[in-house]
Order: sequence, then C-alpha cells, then structure tokens
Amino acid sequence: MKIALIGAGPRNLAILGRLLFTVNTKATYEIDLFDPQPIGGRVWDPFLTNNHAFLMNTYANQVTLFDDYELLDHETPIERPNLLTWAQTVAFDYLNDHPEYPDAYRNEVLTLISANTFASRGLFGVYAAWYFEEVQAACPKNIHIHFHQTEIIDMEKGARRFSLTGRDGFTSKYDRVVLAPGHIDNQPNKKQKELAAFAKRHSLAYFPASHPAENDFDKINENDQVLIEGLGLSFFDVILSLTGAKGGTFVTNNDGSLTYRPSGHEPHIVAGAFNGLPPRTKGVNQKESAQVYQPHFFTLKRMKEEASNNLGKISFEHFMKTLKQELTFKYLYNQVQLLKLDTGVSKASIISDLMHPERWSSINEKYGLHLDMSIDWDSLVFPAMEWPDAKTFQKNLHKHIENDIRSAKLGNDWSPLTGSYYILRDMRDTIRTLYNENYFFADGYEKMLTTFRAFDNQLSAGPPLVRMQQLLALMDAGILEIAGPGFKTSRGHSTFVATDRYGQHFEGTALIEARLSEINFNIAKSPLIQSLQKQRLIRKNDRLRKSDGSLLLGNTIKVDLKTLTVLDKNNQPVDGFFVSGIPLEGERWFNTVIPRPYVNTLIFEESKRLVEALQERHSHFHKLLQKKD
Repeated sequence: MKIALIGAGPRNLAILGRLLFTVNTKATYEIDLFDPQPIGGRVWDPFLTNNHAFLMNTYANQVTLFDDYELLDHETPIERPNLLTWAQTVAFDYLNDHPEYPDAYRNEVLTLISANTFASRGLFGVYAAWYFEEVQAACPKNIHIHFHQTEIIDMEKGARRFSLTGRDGFTSKYDRVVLAPGHIDNQPNKKQKELAAFAKRHSLAYFPASHPAENDFDKINENDQVLIEGLGLSFFDVILSLTGAKGGTFVTNNDGSLTYRPSGHEPHIVAGAFNGLPPRTKGVNQKESAQVYQPHFFTLKRMKEEASNNLGKISFEHFMKTLKQELTFKYLYNQVQLLKLDTGVSKASIISDLMHPERWSSINEKYGLHLDMSIDWDSLVFPAMEWPDAKTFQKNLHKHIENDIRSAKLGNDWSPLTGSYYILRDMRDTIRTLYNENYFFADGYEKMLTTFRAFDNQLSAGPPLVRMQQLLALMDAGILEIAGPGFKTSRGHSTFVATDRYGQHFEGTALIEARLSEINFNIAKSPLIQSLQKQRLIRKNDRLRKSDGSLLLGNTIKVDLKTLTVLDKNNQPVDGFFVSGIPLEGERWFNTVIPRPYVNTLIFEESKRLVEALQERHSHFHKLLQKKD
C-alpha cells in the first residue's frame, strides 16, 4: 500500500508514528511525507529567523509527539520522551551532530530546566526532526518512509488511486492520501488588496495576516510609527520582533518585574483590537505533564444525563451555567486553600460545603470568612467594553495587566483566577466530545462558535507570563501604546490611520495585521485546495445553518465525522482520501492543539481513527481491481 501524508506537522507525524506500531507486518507499506517546510511544518520551522525567540504556548513538559497512551513497542523498542525530557537528555548531542541548526537552540536546551518552561517554536521543530529520525530507525522492514520537501500542488482521483503532483515536478500515485496542511494562507480580500496598493503608492509597509515568523521587519526603524491590528498571540510575536529583535533588552528587576532598555531603533507602536485587551496570561506551571483537573459538576456523565432528558440535546444555556458553576467551584476552592485559618476551622469542612452549590451563599457567615462569592465570569471576558472614556481606559488597562500578572504568579493550579481559567483547557476533551458528537441544538452550535469561543479564547488561550510582563515593560518605556476598544484601521491621505470607540486618531507608516488567516478553504491560496474545489472532490460543510439560514460551517471541508473521509460534491465518500486538523475547525472543536503526554489527547485519538480507516479495505475494492488508474 502506498500512503501519502500531505503536511509534515504534528498531525501527520502522529499518524506516521501510529502506522509504525499498528500496520500488518505481512504487508508492504510505502509512506511518503510532503511539506515545503522541514519536518515539523511551517509554524515550527527552526530555520526561520525569529523562531528561536518565539515561544510555544504550551509548557515543554506537556508537549510530545509520541503516542504513549496505549501503544506498546513493536519489534524495535523506542524511547518516548516529551519535549522537556528530550531537551534535558539527548537534545544537546543531537544538535551537535546537526550543525545546520542555529547555535541558539544549543543555548536554549541548557536553560530548559523545569516544568515551568516554554520552549521556542523552532526547538519543537528540531524535536520533530529528531522524532522523525527515531521513527525511521525503528521502522519495520515492511515499511519504507520518505520525506519530500516540496509542496503538493495537484491531486487527481483515478479509478483506484490518487495521482499527486509536486511543485518540483514530482509525480506519483497513492492508494491513500491524508491532507493535514495546518493553517493555509488565503487569497487577499478587497480591503487587503486596497491596503497593499495604497502602501505601494506611498512607500509604506503593509503586512497582511500571516504567520508572524515569516514577516520581515528589517526595514522598520525608529522613524516609523507602526499600527498593529490585533492583541492575540500573534501580537506578542510581532512586538518582540519590533523591539527585542531591534537590539533592545528586557532587564529583570529585584521584584521580578521587567524593565525595557531601548536600543534606539524601535518604532513607536500603537496596537488595538475590537475588545481593547489581550487575553489572560498563563500562570506559573504547577502541573505535571499528565495532570488534568477532574471536574465535579461539569462532567461528561452529568452532561449526557441532562441530554437524555432533553431529546438527546443540551441547551447552550445549560452548558454555560454548568461550566461556570465548575469555574466558580475552582475559584472558591483555591481561595480556601490560600487561607490561614484560625484553630477550630477546618478547610476540609469548608471544602465539603463547597461541593454543594446551594450552600455557597452561607459559607462566609458559617465560617466567619470573606471569600469573594460574587464572581461574574462574563464580565471578565471583555471588561474594557464597559470603560467609558480614553482616560479611564488607560488607567484601568495598566491595573488590569498588573492584576493579571499578579494572579498568574500564584500558579496555574492554585491561583483563584488563573487556576480557574486554566481548567477550561483541562475540560476541553469533555467540551470537544459534546460538540463533536452532536449534543447541541443548531442555535447552540452557533453560540459555541461565537459566544463561547470568545469566552474560552480570552480566558484560557493567552500568552506565557513572560510575554505579558514584556508587554507591560514596553508600555512603561513609552514604546507601545494600546488603543481603546473598537480599534479599526484604514487608509488616510498618505498614511495608514486607526481609530477607536473613544474617537482617538492614530497615523502610521506601517500597518501589521497580527493574526493568522481565517480558516476558510473557499478562499485558500493553496493550488492544491483550489484544484480539489474545481474537481469538486471537496465541498462546503452544510450540516448546520445559522438563524438567518446561511451555512454555519461553510468555511470547513465536509468529512465523514467517524473516519474523517472526505465527502465529494454528491455527498459521497472519496474512499482513501482523508482530511485532518485545521481545515475542520468548527466541524470539530478546537483543533489547534499540540499532543500532550498520557492523556489520550485529540491528535492521538484522531490518528488512531484515521489509521484504522486508511487500513480498511473498501467494500467495492474487488470491482476496482479490474479498472485502470
């Protein structure tokens, strides 16, 4: 059997690893892996200029590529270290044996000494390359693996097999194809085309939505004012490129805060977003690699029981009510754990009462405490939307970031607020099961993709703590200014302009869209995706509709949810062709994940399902044997 894995990122590497241990040893397999970037894929490319400085958004001890949940060794034993263990053991020797990697990674592995560590994205790319070599070395004799560093630009479906064409002229035919391309760039929209043309006419710098590490900001200097649209994770990469990469340094003060010392080559930066604030920062890590919060109220069992009494469905309102109840329990529990109690008052007794939400209102009086019982989770998502003017915004902004940093320093397990935010990550598998297995009503899915996605992203998908500390230092140094909510950018007379809801006006010689392209295969720049659309081998997902009748998931590729087999224009399975990962975002919940050790993480669950499907023999296979490709 010949298998093509398009994309050499974590998903296809996980599929490759599972194939190694599960395929029929009596059959012969030829597996070709394709990606225009090195092994690991685009995001993790260790040779991109700034990827040695850009951090992953997951602690190093919670990252792996080895499916260590259930797979046992095959004929050849293989070590399965997570990223942190690898960095502390074999990484330095591996890097010495591969001088093509920048010296920055040798220096980095010497600093990864604790679980409270974020590795660089580039180092994960090196880890991925090492993993690939390990897989090749452990490969049984009946499996042959090849990596082709080229972009697949076309695929044609024959009667029995698929013909692939690479940008470098490579051609071959395959029995199975798995497409896992990660984030795909889109064709520029009307506004982006106009901004690019405007920038060219006036000798300005314009950077549309893209991967931050691929932007070249070398020509931006102290004579520029830069407008940045977006305050999410890409924003933190961009400001580091415009400051630290320009020669500035962050100095740690005695109290643990940071001070920025400019090089003199930094531009002035004005950044903003519709909500006015960056997402909440991650706390100091207090968790082991496989340590996951066990909920008391928001459990899969309870949610399924609710569904069984409601036509097999869960209302979005009940979902949010139960989820917030769990967050509140964790918030109160952590407050209790931090208390220094008088003799005679038992924390165990208080926690016993916390297990009963109907008792929460009487706990302070019963035990003589002053726990904060009035937490409003919705108000914590976009608090700046309630700040009335620019003066109030600037005053509250600084306090908001300081409080977020202070909370994060208490840890991702024991901090009342930050610890509560973090359990949203730990409960994602339950959320994903409810979402993927059709437990919501149609309007609930629309609310999940709007209301809850904003709730989850803003509270649990923020940057590492050091990035928020750097943000505050840049603000204090006068390098960075955050505009108010409702931040919008456009063209002025001869410069880019931006405004916010307070009527503030800003001008810039450079405009950066600090975000990735939206996930929408219909407007993808990829020649492969465009070809598949023209051949009508892929189609829009029409399973759900919005309240106005339009498609809710029309940006995603429709697949059979059980096998991830692609469905064609006639809603028929394209046997042997599978799609995994980012192109299914919305079809499946929160696909932008990195595998975590020992918790049966999404990517490993998905790879198991895919490998089982691509090893199946189709029911009509005997008919096809008599046809030509």
